[in-house]
Amino acid sequence: MKLCYFIPIILLFILGGSQSPYRHDLNKSALSGNISLTLQHGLWKLWEEKPVYQDITLDLVCDQGKCQSQVWGHGPSFNQEVDHQGTVEVIPTENSWKLKVNMGIQSHPWKPEVQPAEYIIELIPQKNKLIGSYSGNLNQRRLQGKVQGEINPYWPVTIPQHQPITPQEHPRLIFRKNQLPQLQAKAKTKSGQAILTQLEKSLNSPIYYDGYGPNSTYHAAGHCFLYLLNNDLEAAATAWDLVHKSISQPELRILEQSSIVAGVALAYDMCYDAWDEQRRDQLTSWLAMQTVKLINGDSPSTGWNSNSHSNWNAKTRSSAGLASLAIIGEPESYFPNNKFFSSPSDAEKYFYIAQRNIQRYLNTAIGDRGFGTEGDLYTRESVYSILPFIVASRNVLGQDLVTGSSAAEWLLPHYLTRMVGENGAISLATYGRHRAGPDGSLFALGLGIVPDKFLPGVQWFFNRQFGLAGNQTFGVGTHNPIKAAYILSSYQEDTLTQNPAFSFPLLLLDQQKGFLVFRNQWDNKQDFVASIYLKTQPLSGSWSFPEVGSFRIWGLGEQWAIAGPGDGTKESENIVVMPNARKWRFSQPAFFASRSNGSGIISMKMDNLMLSDH
Repeated sequence: MKLCYFIPIILLFILGGSQSPYRHDLNKSALSGNISLTLQHGLWKLWEEKPVYQDITLDLVCDQGKCQSQVWGHGPSFNQEVDHQGTVEVIPTENSWKLKVNMGIQSHPWKPEVQPAEYIIELIPQKNKLIGSYSGNLNQRRLQGKVQGEINPYWPVTIPQHQPITPQEHPRLIFRKNQLPQLQAKAKTKSGQAILTQLEKSLNSPIYYDGYGPNSTYHAAGHCFLYLLNNDLEAAATAWDLVHKSISQPELRILEQSSIVAGVALAYDMCYDAWDEQRRDQLTSWLAMQTVKLINGDSPSTGWNSNSHSNWNAKTRSSAGLASLAIIGEPESYFPNNKFFSSPSDAEKYFYIAQRNIQRYLNTAIGDRGFGTEGDLYTRESVYSILPFIVASRNVLGQDLVTGSSAAEWLLPHYLTRMVGENGAISLATYGRHRAGPDGSLFALGLGIVPDKFLPGVQWFFNRQFGLAGNQTFGVGTHNPIKAAYILSSYQEDTLTQNPAFSFPLLLLDQQKGFLVFRNQWDNKQDFVASIYLKTQPLSGSWSFPEVGSFRIWGLGEQWAIAGPGDGTKESENIVVMPNARKWRFSQPAFFASRSNGSGIISMKMDNLMLSDH
């Protein structure tokens, strides 16, 4: 196990505009992938009448030194709510990589005016890093400084042979229009009938227009799904009534409003052909402006948290991205003509801003094996919004957000490794506030994005728990009817299945977050699962675990190590609490060993205290 890395630091000082002291033949083949360049003091603004400088990171996509023209920038210290847009041009040189970047720097999300900035950047590669210097100007002030860059694999990955959507092509967010006949046939199979039974149960459940879990527009989307399957115009009319009433209500907090927006986007997509042009026009404009609000954020006084690893960021920006994907390619006359959304091209712009926020969430909040730094409830709420965004990105723009992202690949396998139970009555030893985590809905929404290497094990578990061999709900609960569309679209009866033990490790090790799971088998409720959280990567600015060293032991049909109520205190979170001990913010592993049967031992160091679990 390797949880700590020593990275040698090489300092190379290059004055902006001067000749580099070190030249060599440039290997342009290394300049391929997602390239991020951090410009030291590349931004500035006045604070108490004095200039204050901040760094900006520029993100490019390049192939052997040739780059796509679009470049995005982010300076969280300058304003973490804003992603700046610009263009890049490669300047031919012999022994270095030289770029000219023009950016529009936006000072505040609700101030659309931009200040032009220009940067001339000269770089040389050092393994997977880039070092160099830049000179430039912003708002009549000359800038210069060092540049440090990273070269990472392409992400998202372009899906081969993806067929672009045509203007006004709907549906497209969950499945494409040409897939509808196949879905109508699947609806008549035994599994399809079970899914539709759950859809009907969900549509007959209570509807909420407000509160913490508004689901009125998800009900509308469920009726629109029935319209598509059965050409049921009455279902489409019911859906419109639900949508119209929902958007006529006073707007909720931005977190809860994001659910309303996501449901409207899905209903709009599936009922598009059933609703007349006036309704499509109205909803396109409404979705456009809701996208702006969810992207630009709100006041912290209403609970808004724009930190990259916050569930507020994940949920609102996912819904904004879903809404933008719903309206890409609509007639120009449908869009509001104002300073925030002036043309159909803005729909794609806001999609990319949403996508960048989701990328940052996955990179910071979710570990390399799927553990969420805010705990299981907040991670669940984030993932339930991210999964529809991932599916829609694939369908509409042919972008694969799973391949190349360990966090995204492990969203479902992570929880499958931790779940215990049988016939749908699963249990999860949760971490964090409120003691709730994902259930069958995770599989209903996410089965279609599981990597091939994990799919046999995931579907084996899904069939036994939620499929025809389990409780037959197919993961479709009573609160959100539209999950039926996701599972009917993604579920394949002929998929090869096998016990997860053949393709999953019995030890799950999230090195980024310091979370370990030891498991003996996948059989039934007698399975034995132990987990421990070291909290090796403490993050501030959102909910965080009150202390390190929390562990859970469940198995043999019993719960052996049980945490207290999810009230956020260290006494409730930890199984063992040292009397009169101060709180430890993070820990580091001191010793680790494991066996092929899923057992192991881990010791961690918390300042002057050593704990061991095995």
